[in-house]
Amino acid sequence: MRERDLGTAAASALAWAGAAAFLLCLLVRKIAPFPRWDLLACLAFSAVAFLAWWLRATGRWHSRLGGLVPPAFGLKTGRRWWPPLRGMCIFLAVWGLFGPFFLLGISAGENTPRLTAITQHDHRYAPVTITQIHHKHRNQSKTGTTYTYAVTVEAPAPGEHSKALRLDGEAKSSSGNWSIGDRLSGLYAPDAPSLGIILTPRRHLASLLGGPASPGEMGMLALFEAIPLGMFLVLVRSGAKAGAEPMTPKTVLGDRPARRLRVDVAGGAAGQCVTSPDPRKASRSSHHENPEPASRLHPAVRLSSPDGTRDLFIDRCLDPQALTGALEGRSGWLYWAPAPEEPSDRSVAALLVLDDDRYVYGLTPPGSDAGLPQGESAALTGPDARPLRAVGPYALWQPAVHGPGMYGFGLGFLALCLIVAGVDYDGGPVLGMCFVTAVAGPAAGLMTILRRRMVFLRRLARETGGREEAGTVPQP
Repeated sequence: MRERDLGTAAASALAWAGAAAFLLCLLVRKIAPFPRWDLLACLAFSAVAFLAWWLRATGRWHSRLGGLVPPAFGLKTGRRWWPPLRGMCIFLAVWGLFGPFFLLGISAGENTPRLTAITQHDHRYAPVTITQIHHKHRNQSKTGTTYTYAVTVEAPAPGEHSKALRLDGEAKSSSGNWSIGDRLSGLYAPDAPSLGIILTPRRHLASLLGGPASPGEMGMLALFEAIPLGMFLVLVRSGAKAGAEPMTPKTVLGDRPARRLRVDVAGGAAGQCVTSPDPRKASRSSHHENPEPASRLHPAVRLSSPDGTRDLFIDRCLDPQALTGALEGRSGWLYWAPAPEEPSDRSVAALLVLDDDRYVYGLTPPGSDAGLPQGESAALTGPDARPLRAVGPYALWQPAVHGPGMYGFGLGFLALCLIVAGVDYDGGPVLGMCFVTAVAGPAAGLMTILRRRMVFLRRLARETGGREEAGTVPQP
């Protein structure tokens, strides 16, 4: 168990700084000779920062940066229950990383051996005339239709009385109306006509010659990245408001008649958590008059009382054994508010308030027909209204869950390093495989983590006597 301290927070910030520097290097110098040492340095910086995070999260590295993260964005340390924000943070991270990856794809596609050879000569950019069209290829995609022409053009020679050069190249058009005699502009080497010509608009010329990305690419990237930035600011604003409001049983349970039970933390468990169907999904499924309740295997904190035990289902990303190991021997009150209109097997929001004013948020089944202790009526005013702080620490790294999935992320990172190093940059199959691996590797890693978490929860459910599979859900 490791708490998110200054060490892990600083390592995360440095890793993201490396990703930001990677994007900045591509924006300032979109195309450069391979290997791209500047991009490799950014990747190495992020890799070292992640290694430091991993060493801190697993407890293998101890340093003086051991204090809690200081208050930020108006949130007081430990007041906010962190795990529900995890899904949104993952979405924002994936969205934010797609921008530099997309720009890297554009850079790798334009950084061809022909461009490298032309720029090594005394190159020239000038208007040329199409003299012959060899073939025309139509490219259909979801974003629209483009046309690629294989053409021969006539370009000015270096001397005034020299014969015009005939060069081969490719021209792209969105309208498909190029014809013989049309004028284009291109980059070529007059002293090496065998290298052909690169036909490109002037707005892209600077980026081909080692300059910044074109204004159109910068604008598209800024628009794309504005979405996660806007969502992050909304989260910060809502988080500041939530952090300003003290967490109490009343803020969680509302005005419904509540109950409470004196409990001790008995250990970690897992079981099937049955919740009411999402009303938004139910409204879209008009052909189902009685939509099925949502049932999913969840980790849980097992709580014991003189009248029996109760399970407090917690977020799936948490390790219940590590969490309860840090709370072993702690006592407190479990609060929940049964909903009269809901069946007795549906779990409702609950709050475990420990005697040291820390809390654990989760769900618990309220029904009495399952032989669960019902406790006593609770008044959510007076001493119980004192502000609480979220329990910690959390298990940032779960070896049985996260370890196998890291191979996919490592494979994707290696593929990214090979792309930046310039492997097969003439557009061969190896480069395409690297791009596919850079995307598929992390995706496979995430799928492996989800599968390993399910395996872990099923094993824990068998060991602790929880209901492993949904089976037949009791009907109201």
